[in-house]
Amino acid sequence: MNVLIARDEDTELLLEDVEVRDICAQVLVAEQVERPVEISVSFVVDDVIHELNRTWRGIDRVTDVLSFECDAVDDPTVPADEPIELGDIILAPAQISRQAPGFGNTPADECRLMLVHGLLHLLGYDHIEDDDAAVMEAREDALLRELATRRGVDMDTVRVGPTTNHAHD
Repeated sequence: MNVLIARDEDTELLLEDVEVRDICAQVLVAEQVERPVEISVSFVVDDVIHELNRTWRGIDRVTDVLSFECDAVDDPTVPADEPIELGDIILAPAQISRQAPGFGNTPADECRLMLVHGLLHLLGYDHIEDDDAAVMEAREDALLRELATRRGVDMDTVRVGPTTNHAHD
């Protein structure tokens, strides 16, 4: 697994690079991804994610996370000896920090959730339909509890809000 991490100069540091890579690795193992993959994770300022959200989703506001899928894990056109380019996850630390208290989270915990959410999108999860949202949210919950346990945190303290159904979009 190769995770390329980029940070805009003026972004808040919510997670260290080593934790970002560890979260990605743990999610890929839990999702039984056995092929080598490449993922790009970018931490950007509000203006950048606002523009991306407007351009790619037609939503003219700041958001917390965007995912742009490249290759599917099971893409038969990618030779078996080459890594799969899963795609890009764009995170907005300022927005994540602003919304965290409303979900009863710390900014770091909310960022962990948004990173897992974005990575699940790259792995094919979606939340447009209510049934799909329930599946994705349950998977986020399970993964975040596993991650908390690995960090030595009581998994019963992990809070996962209604993150996947974006009716307000």
